[in-house]
Amino acid sequence: MYVILGSERANFDHYIIEAELNSDAFEITKEDDAPGRKGFGSSADAGTGTIKVTYTPSGVSSHYRDGVIPPPWLKFDLDLKGNLFKTQ
Repeated sequence: MYVILGSERANFDHYIIEAELNSDAFEITKEDDAPGRKGFGSSADAGTGTIKVTYTPSGVSSHYRDGVIPPPWLKFDLDLKGNLFKTQ
């Protein structure tokens, strides 16, 4: 698992800043799928990895599938707006 940076992180930061939160309060990491197929047509075959977002003040985290439509940062935005991370 590694911390995401650059344009990949900027997609998440856009929604964090829009929600008037501190982007440093969110830890965003990604774990790539192991190489090879996991079963033709399976949901495990649908993406390139899993992104984990943790709001460090509350300790609440959520996982998002990377490489799918809609992209993970759009689902993250819905979770932010729904206060899943207990930011208030």
